[in-house]
Amino acid sequence: MPHQPPCNALCWSPSAAALAVILTGGLAGCGRGPAPPAPPPPVAEVMVATPQTVRVPEYLEVTGRIDAELVVDIRSRITGYLTKVHFRDGQFVAKGDPLYEIDERPYTASLAAATGTVEQLTGQRRFLTVQVERYEKLVGKGAASQQEFDSYSAKLEENAGALASARAQEEFARLNVEFCSITAPIAGQIGRTQLQVGNLINQDQTTLTTIVSIDPIFVYFNVDEPTLVRMMAHARESARELSTQARETVVSVGLVDDVGRTYPHQSRVDFLSNQLDTKTATITMRGRLDNPHSEDPAAPRPPMFRPGMFARVRLPLGDAVEKLVVPEIAVGSNQDRKILWVVGPDDTVTAREVTVGQKLGTWIAVAATDQATPLSAADRVVVRGLQRCREGKPVRPVAATESSLNRAGLVVPPPPPAQPVRPPEPPPSAAIPPDPPRSATAEPLPAPGETTP
Repeated sequence: MPHQPPCNALCWSPSAAALAVILTGGLAGCGRGPAPPAPPPPVAEVMVATPQTVRVPEYLEVTGRIDAELVVDIRSRITGYLTKVHFRDGQFVAKGDPLYEIDERPYTASLAAATGTVEQLTGQRRFLTVQVERYEKLVGKGAASQQEFDSYSAKLEENAGALASARAQEEFARLNVEFCSITAPIAGQIGRTQLQVGNLINQDQTTLTTIVSIDPIFVYFNVDEPTLVRMMAHARESARELSTQARETVVSVGLVDDVGRTYPHQSRVDFLSNQLDTKTATITMRGRLDNPHSEDPAAPRPPMFRPGMFARVRLPLGDAVEKLVVPEIAVGSNQDRKILWVVGPDDTVTAREVTVGQKLGTWIAVAATDQATPLSAADRVVVRGLQRCREGKPVRPVAATESSLNRAGLVVPPPPPAQPVRPPEPPPSAAIPPDPPRSATAEPLPAPGETTP
C-alpha cells in the first residue's frame, strides 16, 4: 500500500473547495452592505367623540305580565242537560247577565213534591195543635187520661221537626230550580263555551266557560332585593321631608309594540308582596291599569290590555342625576366585560373597563369600573374603528361627524309623573325612630344555603 501524507490545513477536499468558492463569490458580490429595515405599518385611523353629560331620572326597567283582577270559571251547581246558551263567544257581559239554561223540569217536580210535603205536615200540625189544646182541658176535668195528652204532645213535637226538615228540602229544591239558570257572577269578557245545547253537565265538575274582568287590569313584575332596599330608603326619606306618609309609586308601562321605549301607559302600584322569594331574591309588585272599552257599534273601542300580555315596566328609583352617555356602538366587549377605547394625549389608545347603565335611545350611560381612573366629558372615546385598536398602540384620531353620532337618537326619559300624596294620618303613640346611617359600601349577601351571621 502506497504511503499517504497526513492531512493538514492546506489539504482540502473537493467539496470543501467548492463551498469556499461559492462563499467567496457571494461575499465579493454583496458590496452594498445589509438591507435597510422595513418601514413601520401605517397608523390606524379611528373616529372619536367626547361623552355627553345629561341629567337622567333614576329608573329600573323590568319585564312583567298583564293579568286580570278577577278570573271566574263558570261551573254548574246541578246535574242536567243544557238547553240554551245566551251569549256569543268572546262577548262582553255585565254582572247578572244570563249565560246558560239547564233543563229544569226534574227540579221543578222535586220542588212541587217538597212543597206538598210541607203542606201535608202543616195540616197535621194544625190538627195536633187542636188535639193538644182539647186534651189539656179534658185532663183538667178528669174526662181524659194523661197518657192520651202526652201522646198528642209528643206527636206535635215530632211534627215540628218533620216540618222543619220538609221546609229545608223545599228550599233546597227551590235553589236547584234557580241553579238551572246560570248568570254572570262578574262583569268582563267571556271565553268560548265548552259545551253546546244537548250535552250533559255534571254538578261542580264541568267547566262551561271562563270570564275575566277587563277594567281595571293589573301588571305584575318582580324587583330584586337591592332595588327594593333602595326604593324603601328613598320612600322613607321622601316621606320624612314631606312630613307625610310615603307617596304612591307610579310606574310607566309599555307593550311589545313600544320599540322606542316610550312607556306611554301609567300605572299606580297598589300591592307589594309581604315577603321575598328566597329562590330568586325578588319581590312581586303589582300596578293597576285603567282599561276602558266600548261595544257601541257606532264607535267600538276594544280594550288595550288583555290578560297574559307581555309588558315592560319602568320603575322610578329616585331623583334625576347627571350621567355620562356615549353612543352604544362605542361600547365593546372583552369576554364578559364591557370596555371603551380611550385615546390619550399622546394619541395612544387604552381599554377602559366600564359599567353600562340605562339605554337612552341609541346612546347608553357608562361609568368607569375603576374609580381611580374615572371617565370625564373631556375624554376622547373611539366610536368607529374599535377593531383597529390595540392596547398602547398609536392611532390617528378623527372627530366623528354629527351624522355618525346621531345625537337625535339620544332620548332622555321624562321625569316621573306627579305622584299623589296620601293625606296625613294621626301620628302614632310612639314616634318612628330615624334610620341609622347607612354604610357607603354594601355588605355581601350570603350565598344560597348559608345563614346570615
